[in-house]
Formats: sequence, structure tokens, C-alpha cells
Amino acid sequence: MKREILMLAALPLALAGCNTSTPTPVTQAPAATAMMDESVPQVARTACLAEVNKVTGGTQPQVIGEMVYSEAGSQIKVLVGPQRAQWQCTVANSGIAPQVMSLTNEGAL
Repeated sequence: MKREILMLAALPLALAGCNTSTPTPVTQAPAATAMMDESVPQVARTACLAEVNKVTGGTQPQVIGEMVYSEAGSQIKVLVGPQRAQWQCTVANSGIAPQVMSLTNEGAL
């Protein structure tokens, strides 16, 4: 009898973690949009555009609205020339040592 009473007393504790509500339906996340992280310093943006301009031969690149800030450095995507080829620049936030890479022809300079 004591055992049955103990089991009945423990029942509410055992059921305490149960969820009897109807689960919420899962909805699809909205499509990702271009990230324009305004915390990318202007000096980094300027250095990136100057380096892409130098590497591509004076084509006046334009930032396309994708910039990602990180304490280690920032990534900036730019369009180059009449074909609007995509390039990516990784640069220190101080504007030092920008590295560029073609995204149209990955890895090409």
C-alpha cells in the first residue's frame, strides 16, 4: 500500500515535463537578402575599392550592398566593369592589406 501511495505521489512530478498542447506549425524562413553591414568602416570600403580598381585596371568598381563586418576584418562585394562582374574584397578594418578575388572566375585576379 505504501508503495502504491508513493507511486501516485510521484505521478505529478513525472508528468510535469509533458507538453499536451498542439505543436506550432513550422514556417519557412524568408529568403536571405543582401547584408549591408554599416559598421564596416569607410576606410576599409575605400581601400577595397582602390585595390579592386588597381587589380582590374581602372574599371571603377561599385559596392553592391553586401558587406560583412568582423573584428578580424571585413568582406565587401563589388561589381566591376560593364559586365558587372562580382568581386570580393577581404580587408582589415583599418584599411590595410586588402585582398581581392573574382567571384565570376573564382580565384582569378
